[in-house]
Amino acid sequence: MIKLTFLGTACAISSKNRDNTALLLKTDRESFLIDCPGSPVSKLKRINFDFRKIDKILFTHSHPDHIYGLPSLLHSQYKLGNRIFIYAKKEVISIIKALVKIHRLEDKSRFPQLIYKNIFPDLNKPFYKSEDLSVFSFEVMHSLNSVGFKFVFKDKKTLIFTGDTAYSEKILNISKDTDYLISDCFSPYRFFKVYKELKREHTDSLSLGKLAEKASVKVLVPIHFCRELSYSFEEVIGEIRRNFKGKIIIPEDFTSLRLD
Repeated sequence: MIKLTFLGTACAISSKNRDNTALLLKTDRESFLIDCPGSPVSKLKRINFDFRKIDKILFTHSHPDHIYGLPSLLHSQYKLGNRIFIYAKKEVISIIKALVKIHRLEDKSRFPQLIYKNIFPDLNKPFYKSEDLSVFSFEVMHSLNSVGFKFVFKDKKTLIFTGDTAYSEKILNISKDTDYLISDCFSPYRFFKVYKELKREHTDSLSLGKLAEKASVKVLVPIHFCRELSYSFEEVIGEIRRNFKGKIIIPEDFTSLRLD
């Protein structure tokens, strides 16, 4: 069983119904928290997942809306005597270490022992491998330390999570024939014409539809929505549908997908 749950689906500014983007990926034997904003313990309890069992966290980059929930999660795991593996680029690890120090969470007798794993973007060499899956990372156009993740499961299904990213041919090539593409979809294209700086860091729904069709994506899952801008999800779907003929899933917070 492979299950993906969306703990948040919004961009840096959360809304009443959507918090900052984060995912929980669970197989029969292990689980991965992908980014850690908001109140992770509350969110995990809401989906009946024991927050004490979180022992692997993958970070896409160091922006506050992707890491600010980590001190709370560590503080909540008081006196468990557990370990948590942190997978991120070295620049992100440096910031996480600073957060841990500021919040005085370094004492391993009271808080989790953190084991830092510096990941190097490489689609030919997984930075994590187990019986259930292999995980690769790749650089994206967002901040200087931003990466996306590719998951290859034992049945050969693939899942791409872009994290925050601008549109690029690189993302198109990486997404070729993937089973699931979970991609930045900040807003419809009309806002990118007004706020031109968005093109350097995020993807609009029109461009995402073109990418998904060219890449022959089987299931497209847009995410990281900006709810500060006034648009409907019907507009997002309509723009994607102008080019993409495959399946589209617009997740809400706490939506779960079975990937097997």
